[in-house]
Amino acid sequence: MKNVAIYVRSSKDLHNVSCKAQEEQIRKLIKKKGEQVYRVFCDKALSSTRDIRPEFDEMLGLAMTKQSPFSKIYCLDTSRFGRDQHQTQSYLWALRKKHGIEIIFINMPQTNTYLDPVFETIMSAFDELHSQQSKVKGVAGMKQNVKSGYRAGGKAPYGYRLKEIEVGKHRTGNPITKTILEPDPDTAQIAKEYFERRAKYESRKSILEDFYSRGIPSPSGNSHWAIPSAKSIEDNIEVYLGHTVFNRLNERIKEKGKANGYLHGKKYKPKEEWVIKKNTHEPLITKDIASIIREMKEKRVREAPSTAKKIYALSGIMKCFECGTNYVGDRGIYRCNSRTKTGDKCPNNDISQNTAEDAIFTFVSQKILNFKNVKDVIDRVKKRFQNGKSDIQPLEKNLAKIEKRQQKYMDLYSMGLVEIESIEPKLASIKDQKKAITEEIENQKASQGVFEVSDDDIRIVIDNFSEEVSHADPKTRKRAIQALFQEVRIFPKEGEPWERILEIKGSCLPITRLSVASPRGFEPLLPA
Repeated sequence: MKNVAIYVRSSKDLHNVSCKAQEEQIRKLIKKKGEQVYRVFCDKALSSTRDIRPEFDEMLGLAMTKQSPFSKIYCLDTSRFGRDQHQTQSYLWALRKKHGIEIIFINMPQTNTYLDPVFETIMSAFDELHSQQSKVKGVAGMKQNVKSGYRAGGKAPYGYRLKEIEVGKHRTGNPITKTILEPDPDTAQIAKEYFERRAKYESRKSILEDFYSRGIPSPSGNSHWAIPSAKSIEDNIEVYLGHTVFNRLNERIKEKGKANGYLHGKKYKPKEEWVIKKNTHEPLITKDIASIIREMKEKRVREAPSTAKKIYALSGIMKCFECGTNYVGDRGIYRCNSRTKTGDKCPNNDISQNTAEDAIFTFVSQKILNFKNVKDVIDRVKKRFQNGKSDIQPLEKNLAKIEKRQQKYMDLYSMGLVEIESIEPKLASIKDQKKAITEEIENQKASQGVFEVSDDDIRIVIDNFSEEVSHADPKTRKRAIQALFQEVRIFPKEGEPWERILEIKGSCLPITRLSVASPRGFEPLLPA
């Protein structure tokens, strides 16, 4: 009997209901197939976007061993597996291609054609869209805090401490507080001294060694001061001028809970995207000192050399039509590998990496990810979800009855037939019932993965496909190409201006030709 694993995950407010519901739904399918559950990996009340999921990490570790205790992983849908599109695709590729682990998303219809990995990628894109929408709402709230003069969260920078301000009370009577900065009596003078000495062009190393010799602890509490700590203090110069700053840093990229650089490789966003509320707390430095520090930093900005190795998405699947030899990537172009060998040289021409890969990705965008195909799979997913709404429909009917009863009482009151005091207890009871039923409906929807995707959302994803690909990690681009296509044969140039054929063979795709031309680009032809 085949051993399989189950992975379930839930967010903080629905962990008890949704995890149990997910597991029960998956177990029904496994029982029908006669398979045996090795273990249920469950991450309760944890976010997939932060990549801190101990059970998920343990499952990956076991799956990637030489003798994995299971050969298949069942999951409700792609959103449970992860909401970071590119990272999810990397995990799926490693598990399936490298370690032979089958991944089954039970709410994802299977066509057993080349379209399956494409639709899976589309669903991952919608998962990430949902995650980003939630994030946008949270960021909007933090921006409003800053505009009102309060902190958006986080620790106080070195030299300051947080001061709580009561801005109201909860219904329970507990105070609602927000924070501002105030000088820390223990470290404010040290921060001032650092800036004053730097403004006199003293080196960071000299200042930090002096702090160490005087026994002044670093911002992290260590006896030694690191140069990056000093740079961070200087980068916060707007805060030390008495301003509150938000949206300055780019998002951190995390792998297995550990930071691994910043989004797009840049630590800071352009200054025009920052949110700055001026004069929210006591400054520790003057404008003159800040001006000198900025000038020093600008003069010493150095561009880091690019040493990243190029990754060629078509390596291994692009072959020469003339001699059958693989085309290989070299310094931004693909060339027939026979040219590196002694003897007769193949006459087939080189082709630019961008030209070849853009042709393939545009073909995918125009011929595979068209609205009709994507709309079809979304409708099938919705239909699959709707099959599990039997528990929701009675709740919705009950809610409608309660709302009708509530409206009846309000109509009697508006006509002067009853006093408000006589119906207040009944209205309060109705309000509690509505709240309980509404919460239960939300729980049921969450456990069944119900979602709504409009036609406009679908068109946005399709329209942005090329942009997504251009910003994707090169390894992700390569895996996407090689999951879809088995072979790409390249013909010699013909005519003036030149034109050449790329012949594509997919896993379940008939041979299709693309005509790559100069200077007008390329035009997909009919299947050959």
